[in-house]
Amino acid sequence: MEQTESFSIKRYQNAQAALDRSNFKIGYRFLKDQSRKDLETLYVFFRVIDDLVDEPFPGEDPRVEISAWMEDLSGGKKFDHPLSLRLHELVDRRGVPPETLLDVVRGMAMDLDRVRIAGMTQLREYCYLAAGAVGRACIPVFGGDLARLAPYADALGEAFQLTNILRDVKEDAARDRIYLPGDRMLHYGVSEAEVLSGVLTDGLRSLMDELWNISEQDYRKAQSLLPTAEDRKVMRPARAMEAYYHEIHREIRRRNFDVFSRQVSLSKFKKASLLLFFLVIGQWSGRSKNPSPPEVSGRGAE
Repeated sequence: MEQTESFSIKRYQNAQAALDRSNFKIGYRFLKDQSRKDLETLYVFFRVIDDLVDEPFPGEDPRVEISAWMEDLSGGKKFDHPLSLRLHELVDRRGVPPETLLDVVRGMAMDLDRVRIAGMTQLREYCYLAAGAVGRACIPVFGGDLARLAPYADALGEAFQLTNILRDVKEDAARDRIYLPGDRMLHYGVSEAEVLSGVLTDGLRSLMDELWNISEQDYRKAQSLLPTAEDRKVMRPARAMEAYYHEIHREIRRRNFDVFSRQVSLSKFKKASLLLFFLVIGQWSGRSKNPSPPEVSGRGAE
């Protein structure tokens, strides 16, 4: 148990150190001091669980800590961990439902085993647990009404997660994880072996195109779920993150879905140009006045 506690604290420290590299930092400029601290708490929690599942320490059984978090967030025995105190204080003060945080843990725990997704229904459920629930937890920190804005978090979360799934097909395959829906793989004649070996067949490209279009619809749906200027103001941190994810989404299509030859990411110059565009135009715009950011010649995603 002492070794397990040592691993937990080390992972917590690593998550704190990783904060400056996180996309969560994008939204900081729109939040006041206490809200920034609360967003940090959520980020560290999400990062701790993610690292626990993806990169456990040698000899560690991640299910031990996952079980401790599930019991803690279910109202059982409190996990003897400094992050637990931070989380419960935030939950009480902000009104973040503990079951929403528990959903995040459930979603990440799904990755402990060999991942295969049967169909779109299961994929949408996973997208909610892995990303929609994260968005819901952030809404009270941003100062929004969770009951009213939950559909926005769900739509944007699904858009983000589908973008991640498309971008990370190669990386996930290396961990024996396939998030592409099995029924659609069968429809397009895509085999597990092809996905695991990184073979970009016409069928796989067509399947990725289908998921890309579903994600694009989610981005547009999310925009439509912020009809008022006040909604758009409150959700500026999420909308700033959307500018980044949506551009990665576009880059995947520009590459004709070749996510195998090199990683899809954005250069620092591209990130800066997107943020500047959002600060000058995008943060105040409604859907009808929210054009795509301009292309930057010669400095695309890296």
